[in-house]
Amino acid sequence: MRRFRFLTVLSVLLLAIFFVYEARSIEKISPDPRGVALVDELVKALSVSDENARLNAVLPLVHKSLLSRDGKDLDRNVKEFSYKKAYQNVKFYKQPVEIHEVHKGNVMTIGFKETAERGRRDKYFIKKKDGINGMPAPIHIFWPENGGDPKVVDMGSL
Repeated sequence: MRRFRFLTVLSVLLLAIFFVYEARSIEKISPDPRGVALVDELVKALSVSDENARLNAVLPLVHKSLLSRDGKDLDRNVKEFSYKKAYQNVKFYKQPVEIHEVHKGNVMTIGFKETAERGRRDKYFIKKKDGINGMPAPIHIFWPENGGDPKVVDMGSL
């Protein structure tokens, strides 16, 4: 019985240490002006009331891995889920955007085959309007390793 209690306490302590370490490993960085401008453009584009105009405004802002094969539309899964949630909930966020904080991401490859690209994925957390409850929402921005323009790779948390 004592051994079981000891192992239980030890397991809980190890889990607590792991979670504290993980939380401390998030590196907060200053917002890059190009990233802020991209997030602001995205929020404006998502706020357009006309469905076709909204989609056409969003397409140039997102990474090619979120597009259909011909590049003229969003991928079906993106359109039905994260894009839909984003344009429905964008009304709860400040415009122009206010950045709460930025979490620096790791260097990774996103996309597949012809859409594959290596770079860093940062999270730009945007503030809600005054009087709206809830946490700031992350917009994931991809910074290509080759120095190209940043692109949105995830907007579904709005």
